[in-house]
Amino acid sequence: MRQSPRRIKMKRPAKILLDSTYLLPVFGIEVEGLTARDLEKLREASLTGEIQPHALTTCWIEILGKVAREAQRRKIDVTGIAEKAIKSLTESETIRWIKPEPEALRLALKLRLLGHRDMIDNLLYATAVTRGMTLLTMDSGLVHFLRKHNLPEQNIKKHTELYH
Repeated sequence: MRQSPRRIKMKRPAKILLDSTYLLPVFGIEVEGLTARDLEKLREASLTGEIQPHALTTCWIEILGKVAREAQRRKIDVTGIAEKAIKSLTESETIRWIKPEPEALRLALKLRLLGHRDMIDNLLYATAVTRGMTLLTMDSGLVHFLRKHNLPEQNIKKHTELYH
């Protein structure tokens, strides 16, 4: 009698939704609390299939605004850097770009009505919740708001929590 081969269970990669903070270094913008080694660890985790990074299309509003402010502050022309960074991010096979679904939009509105003014963070959190993802952010204000309103926060992590 022939035995059927054993199936090896492959661990699914953790679906991670990146806050725009994690995308700014592609534009040459340093982020306090985020080192080159941290970014390398995230990249390695993605390449080995431990995580599957996603980004919300809505984050472009925040990213481009921050890039423009930084360019004006430093009085530099970022056109060339920005073009390469935009191409790198949009054509990346590492990051999957997604848009918020109606359920996430409703939850984001609820957060705003409860008093959380940062709509990008609201959309990120709501998308992570409705899609069963982990939101990777260093935003302690969002976590504080969620706690204050007894909303789930277990799907929020800092990058250091992914590999420590």
